[in-house]
Amino acid sequence: MLCFKFISWHYKGLMLCFVGGFIYATLWGHWQVSHKLSDEFVRTDWRVTGVITGLPRTEKGVTHFNFEVASIEALSDIEISDLSVRKLKLSWYKPSQILKPGHKLRIDVRLKPPHGLVNPNGFDYERWLLVRGFDATGYVRSLEITGVSSFSVIDNLRDLINLNIESRYENPKAYALLQALITGYKKNLSDESWEILRRSGTVHLAVISGLHIGFMAVLGWWIGRIISFLLPRTVAYLPYVLSMMLAGFYMLLAGAEIPTQRAFIMIAVFVSSAMMRWFVDHWTRWWVALVCVLALSPLAAFEVGLWLSFGAVALLIWFSQLSITWYSVFKLQLALLAGMLPLYLFFFSGASTVGPVINLIAIPLVSVLVVVSFINLILTSIDLYWLAYIEQTIVRLFWWMVENAASWEWAFIDIQYQTILSLCLVVVACVILISPKGWIPKPLAFIFLLPLVFNKFENSRLDQEFDVIVFDVGQGLAVLVEVGEYRLLYDTGASYKSGSSAFERSLLPYFQSKGIKQLDHLILSHDDNDHVGGYSVLTKNTAVKEVYRSFGRVDESNKYCRRGDIWHVGSTRFEFLAGSEGIEDNDRSCVLLVSNKQCAVLLPGDISKRVEKRISIDQNLNIDWLVASHHGSRTSTSDAILKGFRPKHVIFSAGYGNSFNHPHPEVVKRVYKSGAQAYFTATDGAVFLKSRKENRCIAESMRHEEIRFWR
Repeated sequence: MLCFKFISWHYKGLMLCFVGGFIYATLWGHWQVSHKLSDEFVRTDWRVTGVITGLPRTEKGVTHFNFEVASIEALSDIEISDLSVRKLKLSWYKPSQILKPGHKLRIDVRLKPPHGLVNPNGFDYERWLLVRGFDATGYVRSLEITGVSSFSVIDNLRDLINLNIESRYENPKAYALLQALITGYKKNLSDESWEILRRSGTVHLAVISGLHIGFMAVLGWWIGRIISFLLPRTVAYLPYVLSMMLAGFYMLLAGAEIPTQRAFIMIAVFVSSAMMRWFVDHWTRWWVALVCVLALSPLAAFEVGLWLSFGAVALLIWFSQLSITWYSVFKLQLALLAGMLPLYLFFFSGASTVGPVINLIAIPLVSVLVVVSFINLILTSIDLYWLAYIEQTIVRLFWWMVENAASWEWAFIDIQYQTILSLCLVVVACVILISPKGWIPKPLAFIFLLPLVFNKFENSRLDQEFDVIVFDVGQGLAVLVEVGEYRLLYDTGASYKSGSSAFERSLLPYFQSKGIKQLDHLILSHDDNDHVGGYSVLTKNTAVKEVYRSFGRVDESNKYCRRGDIWHVGSTRFEFLAGSEGIEDNDRSCVLLVSNKQCAVLLPGDISKRVEKRISIDQNLNIDWLVASHHGSRTSTSDAILKGFRPKHVIFSAGYGNSFNHPHPEVVKRVYKSGAQAYFTATDGAVFLKSRKENRCIAESMRHEEIRFWR
């Protein structure tokens, strides 16, 4: 009877904790969202005073910085009620002054609410902004420095350290690594460097995490032990105090960002429980640390870092119960790879095969590098370069090692799981592999891994169906058409002055998650950056069999798109209705019609009303989906194309709050008047068009299908 009562109270307690946690998370989310700039204030001008927080960075003539708001007032006749913006993420184009941490500013800015691109498998920028407390983004129109804050000592120290490191190295790769390790400043690590670290399985070493802060905690503990040994009268808990102090200082020096806060909380829970002589097991400490992290930020549950860090610590606790042998270190690395494999597949669609071996050397090497670098910073500040050669040697050795490891063809294996069921089977296999010897026969694990080996995508839809994704690429266009394993990409989105592109932000994550390494056809509609700016990034990551274009030179694999060109994939028909004709670049756009017996979609590029009228006269058919010409410009998507093709849905691919006023209100009104339903990538995210059997032509948008309270 007492046993049943205990179980009853146990489950009641769990239920109360769940309800309490849910209420807390809801209130936390409501509080954060209540500070966001409202959508009605898109592209509005404000006068703001406050102070710069964090480290400003300048790249390619643009200074980016975070700004803590002290006061804000509208520069136009705007009705404001209960505006409580706290923190801004700003850019200053063509800066005339050097900004430093702690600068007090009076600035005129143009703001918009926090907004990001929403695509399948894409980075959720809006959630990232919310978790870090940014209530609006924008750019500076005018700026005045009014003073310096006295509460920015740590940020100024970080800035000085970064300048010290840069002054001692000519190679950007070298000082970028040291800045990432010492101050958590990762902006100087190039995309190439990140790819090398990813393939070699050493990304976690260049990102200040539990490993680094844990090392600092251990170092502080040993310093305390030495002091206690030399001075016996010192307090017994000095090692624990110094452990948390050194770990806390390192967290602050790294910018006290969410991942470093999470790592410090985890360390603090483990250390403080030992210091206070709370005799609780490691699993209880693990749970307490998790609760503390989620109390600080409930949305941390959506962060990849939380799952990886707590997953790795859980595995270490589990493995600590196993017997220790001379080869335990190598065995531990393999066991960690096996245990973390489900998370690697879910988040990264692959895993590094060389990581377990490289980390055996890289982890102690980086640990030594951190200590040497801190000592060297102190020495070089007084013009003593005793450890400079050692530091440089370790940095060179690290990059030589990871570059050689990453260059191996099989260094990183891309693995796509077909269904959630196959991923669950992988979890079962990994549990078998990491279980103690004798519990379950290890060879049984390979049976559960078979779905990963036979994970080819089915071709059952080849004759009947096709899928279209109109990606959310901001101001631009990129459309993927899939028929079974056949893939066609229409345009690539824009490239940016920063060096990045819409393709790598919006399309590449989807390509990687689906294992898309080759396109059968690429259509470059016309020579505008917002349509073809991502071409170079695309070709670096994806092979292309054949290209159709309306500009530039042609050869065997590059052809002009011509009216009347037709090809079939199963029962799906691809036809160019126009292209490569005329003087104006927009009117030369490749106009592609994709259709089968059930559905049809028209991709017209940036053609004007004149070309729309011509192709509408030539054709007389009803289509289901029309991607609006020229992003909804006033000069396109005319009555001629709406009446000629009678689309049921019209998709506008345009940037949120763009300066071109796309789509134009007159065009939107014209679309609704025609009876069509309109989708806007700016507010609907990526749009999915699905051709299905029994004459079903489905249109869905990602923001509506995957509802989140922060967007």
